[in-house]
Parts: sequence; structure tokens; C-alpha cells
Amino acid sequence: MSQSPGGTAATRPLRTGEVARLAGVSPDTIRLYERRGVLARPRRTEAGYRQYPAAVVERVRLVRRALALGFTLEELAIVLAARDSGGTPCRVVRTLAAEKLDSVETRIADLLELRDRIRRVLADWDERLSHTPSGQRAGLLQALVDLVPDGSASPLIPPRTRTRPRA
Repeated sequence: MSQSPGGTAATRPLRTGEVARLAGVSPDTIRLYERRGVLARPRRTEAGYRQYPAAVVERVRLVRRALALGFTLEELAIVLAARDSGGTPCRVVRTLAAEKLDSVETRIADLLELRDRIRRVLADWDERLSHTPSGQRAGLLQALVDLVPDGSASPLIPPRTRTRPRA
């Protein structure tokens, strides 16, 4: 079995597109991760092409898994920088994950409350419609004044606040 002049993918530097393909993301994602600090700035060829070490593929996969749990790129940049410099941010990671769980549980409770509110509204509207002749307005939207408290926030609109981790 012969090796290509540049070595195998496991030993030779990889370009952005190769990293993206191997990690299952787009080249734009790789560049975003670099800008956000979750990937170190790679060496560049004389022509300006990025050259990543093969290990960056696993790093990208790790980032994708952490994002799937709700971690932000900002949080990951802080935690990974601490880890890369020899730190042990395990407790910070654990705390962040617990905060994610708390947030999910709160969101579920809010959604269940919204579900119940919508059920009550629909029941009211069904009653109104059953007493409204065809072609007449039943005043469904106007009924919301009595059915939904003023200033009720919708859990369908995600919150904009994020906490910053301490590494």
C-alpha cells in the first residue's frame, strides 16, 4: 500500500474543506469555529490556505456534540482555552450542563403552562363558535382580553439572556 507524497490524512495537514468533510460540517462552520475561538488559528501555506492538524476533526466533532447539549460557542471557547492551557475545567463544564438542564426543565414547565392556556382558549372559542351563526364574527381574538393575562410572555420565543461561564 503506497502513501501519497503528502502523507495520510492522519499525518499531513488538512485544508478547511477536508476538515469540514471529515467532520460532517461546512467549511463556513470551520471558519466560524476559528473566529469564535473554539479552534486554534491554523498555520497557513504561502498561498494563504489554512493547514489544520488532523486532530482538529475530533475537536470539531466534540464541539458539535457540546452544541447539541446546549453549550454556546462562547462557553466552549472559554472552557477549551482553559483545557488547552493545562487547566481542568471539568467542574465548570458540569456546572454549565446542570444550568442547561435547569433551563430545559423551566422551558418544559413554561410550555406545559402554555399548552394548558391554549386548551382553555380553544374550549372557550369552541363554546363561542357553537353559539355564533355561520357567517357571523365570534369575537375570538377580542376574547383573548379575558382569557390571557396582560404581559404574558410566550415560551415559544426563546430568551435572549445567556450567562457567561467562569473557567
